[in-house]
Amino acid sequence: MKHFFRYVREHCLVWIWLLICGAVFAVVFALYGIGMRVVWYPLLLSAVFGALFVAAGFMKYRKKHLELERLKPGDGPVTDYLPAAGSLLEEDYQELIKKLEEEQRFRREEWETARRDMEDYYATWVHQIKAPIAVMKIMLQQEDTQENRELSAELFRVEQYADMALTYIRLGNDASDLVIQEYDLDGIIRKAVRKYAGQFIRRKIRLVYEGTDVKVLTDEKWLGFIIEQLLSNAVKYTSEGSVTIRVDERKRLSVTDTGIGISPEDLPRIFEKGYTGYNGRMGKKSTGIGLYLCRTAADRLGHKLMAQSEPGKGSRFVIDLESYPLQAE
Repeated sequence: MKHFFRYVREHCLVWIWLLICGAVFAVVFALYGIGMRVVWYPLLLSAVFGALFVAAGFMKYRKKHLELERLKPGDGPVTDYLPAAGSLLEEDYQELIKKLEEEQRFRREEWETARRDMEDYYATWVHQIKAPIAVMKIMLQQEDTQENRELSAELFRVEQYADMALTYIRLGNDASDLVIQEYDLDGIIRKAVRKYAGQFIRRKIRLVYEGTDVKVLTDEKWLGFIIEQLLSNAVKYTSEGSVTIRVDERKRLSVTDTGIGISPEDLPRIFEKGYTGYNGRMGKKSTGIGLYLCRTAADRLGHKLMAQSEPGKGSRFVIDLESYPLQAE
């Protein structure tokens, strides 16, 4: 019924014109002394035929509305699917839509080309920067001094930021390199632990991990990236104490530290892109990208990533690996 009432509203000028015509006829007949019964009969006949024309017009109006409603973005040029124009005004509108669509398609092609060029540039840059990083690593390992150890730690951070840039690009490209199958979770965790072993030793932080025989359906590289980022944050914000990795019977992997913790007002927003929070602003070490990439990667894998924290007592990040809408390849 709402479509019918809208149709009536859109043709309100026609109804007003009909009422005026009926009133004019009634006035003229009255002035000539013609009985009003002569007026009511033709008006009644006109109303009956008018109702038929209104019904036909409404059916045509509704059919066109349903055709337009069924149109879906991405089916091709919209103008190829539009119903035939019923008036000069509709033809003008369709021509305008066609021009706007062509302009939008051209601008999108330009944007896609620019985006691909930028992704290719950053991917090339990340791969090229790894060569001098590797050379500097070898040079710093030639002599075991306190200064070289500090420089090696900073170089490790540079390498991590370079890897993060490449990860950011890959995730922005719909993560097309996902390989979903069953993996031994223990192997993925130990690989991440080995990568950060030097950082734990340098910061004198104890790592607690007892191993697990759990198998999970995931992508090894992307789950490894999430664990590495959680370990990186744990090392960064823990000055003393320990970091504990645990996997429970419900396939929930947790990384718990005894660091500075996260303030309650920051906790709901830590996975937002670019959000650094109080700790990031005070320490000026956070980019606000790491946890955002973790959440994005977890969403792509179908895993749930959650955080709990208490200021001054540490943080606990949990990856729920039990429920996921994935199938092994």
